[in-house]
Amino acid sequence: MRAQEFVAEAFDQPYSMTWEHGDESHDALVRLPDGTNLSIMFNKDYGPYDDEEWSVEFWRNNSQDVTGEGDAQRIFATVLSAIQQFIKLEEPKRIKFSAAKQTGDMTPNASRTSLYNRLVQRFANNLGYGVKTTDHSLNTVYELERLREGVAEGSDDIEDTRQFRD
Repeated sequence: MRAQEFVAEAFDQPYSMTWEHGDESHDALVRLPDGTNLSIMFNKDYGPYDDEEWSVEFWRNNSQDVTGEGDAQRIFATVLSAIQQFIKLEEPKRIKFSAAKQTGDMTPNASRTSLYNRLVQRFANNLGYGVKTTDHSLNTVYELERLREGVAEGSDDIEDTRQFRD
């Protein structure tokens, strides 16, 4: 099996999740086999021009640091699955999230940013979103903006890979 096939297969096995829905938030909750919890949270906010945007963050066992507890591929598969389900539910125009460049104890964390870069490039366009990446000293911020109305997740007619406008 080629490495690319192995990675694709690993991301096809997310954990099952339950959802809690509010007016301005949606939470996907997972109980992991090791007894810890995974929370994937989507919160509505408003941008500088009062346009709606959603932020995404996830926590494993109340931490956003790389835990070293294993199962990273299934964790990210679950996060990606939650994002896909959220997009189908809300059809958001804009989604924002960030990758910390340091852990809570200020240890460099370049692997998280590298992983996010690869995942965003691979999945954003297939979900119908363009990407804008802003690099800061402590984190990298990712903004996904819907490329055009009516583009469904997984659509084969998406050809536009440019970054969206500022």
